[in-house]
Amino acid sequence: MDAPRNQGAEFAYGSGHINPVKAIDPGLVYDTVEGDNIRFLCSIGYDEGSIKIIAGNNTSCPKNSTKMLPRDFNYPTLTALVPAGKPFKVTFHRTVTNVGVARSTYNATIAALSELEIKVVPQVLSFKCLTEKMSYKVTVSGKALGGRSMASATLIWSDDTHDVRNPVVIHTYEAISGAV
Repeated sequence: MDAPRNQGAEFAYGSGHINPVKAIDPGLVYDTVEGDNIRFLCSIGYDEGSIKIIAGNNTSCPKNSTKMLPRDFNYPTLTALVPAGKPFKVTFHRTVTNVGVARSTYNATIAALSELEIKVVPQVLSFKCLTEKMSYKVTVSGKALGGRSMASATLIWSDDTHDVRNPVVIHTYEAISGAV
């Protein structure tokens, strides 16, 4: 499927986890940590007792912690809700771990519709060893999306052996409420 020609294609093929052969040699992985899950649950109103039950330990909500949105999770998918009818700018921060080849260089490529402007910094990730971690930032901006609207793209990190696909989906509140 071609993202520029098929709006919403990212929902059809995701990040590529469905291919078991590629899944055993992904090249890059996105780690998550328990602290992010706890912070998110605190952000959406879980009380201390519920947090302790879910975590299975004496964990509590971090003091003076900033609110965590679903888009803040270190996942391959970059998705955000924006208000309809207003220009938007959303920034995602991600960290990847090299599990492919010790010395490898990944280049960022974007396949996007003209309604999205996507900037990746840095555009090249050069790893020197296995399990090395590197971070990058993706800024997605655009003009106002109409009600019940969505714009999508794909960010691919490639080292000529591995293609690490990152769906980018920006949708309006109205698009989500209309889908339910």
